[in-house]
Amino acid sequence: MLRDGIENEIIAWMQRKVEERGADGAVVGLSGGIDSSTTAVLTKKAFGDNCLGVMLPASGTVGKDMKYSKVIAEKFDIETLTINLEDINDQIEETFHSANIEKVDRDYYPQTCINTPDCAEQNIQTRMRMMALYYVAECKNYVVMGTNNKSEIISGYFTLYGDGGTDMRPLGDLTKTEVWELAGRIGVPEEIIERPPTGGLQGGEEGATDEEEFGIDYRTFDKIYEVLENGGDLTQFDIEKVNRVNEILAKAKNKAKVPTFKK
Repeated sequence: MLRDGIENEIIAWMQRKVEERGADGAVVGLSGGIDSSTTAVLTKKAFGDNCLGVMLPASGTVGKDMKYSKVIAEKFDIETLTINLEDINDQIEETFHSANIEKVDRDYYPQTCINTPDCAEQNIQTRMRMMALYYVAECKNYVVMGTNNKSEIISGYFTLYGDGGTDMRPLGDLTKTEVWELAGRIGVPEEIIERPPTGGLQGGEEGATDEEEFGIDYRTFDKIYEVLENGGDLTQFDIEKVNRVNEILAKAKNKAKVPTFKK
């Protein structure tokens, strides 16, 4: 359980770090998910009118993402900007496809044990969104406020130079379970809190859920991770789930570290 007042600590940290960078505020990519919404609310509380929520529809679960993004923006009076990336996403995909690159068969994202098909196409979207957020931020002398939580970071469930490319990570040391708790404290609407977590990059009503891609639900993943970290008793969990968590953690361990030769 999160300690009392941690939301105020995060807000103060955000204000301090943005000031240290000589920036005037922050942009947040609004996806309509729990992490994006929680980050947006904290950013609004930290910077008031100098908080800008950016909606970046491309493909995947666009309708639902836009709907929930507008819900959070309206409730907390967050100024928004929409940049439609659908046409450019299609153009980039068409250009890349024209190279006729033969795809290899693989079960997982690079440097993860998370099963996601067509990650090459899907990661185009996340990297375009990173470019768009930085364009807006640099125009306004803002920072790009990241939305990744600890569960995503330690599992490698993010795109290098995509959603992993941000200036700050206010949720970076909070597990997904803790983000749900924090979201409730700061007033994120229940319909967003209860929305099944999904990357939103695939088609359909909600796309593949994170649980389907992980092979384990977040709450179980977070509990097992906490016990592993604290050297606790793992016999309370199903052995296959413990093995799955260990597999995910081991494969993603070095994802965010770029190997560099030392002379």
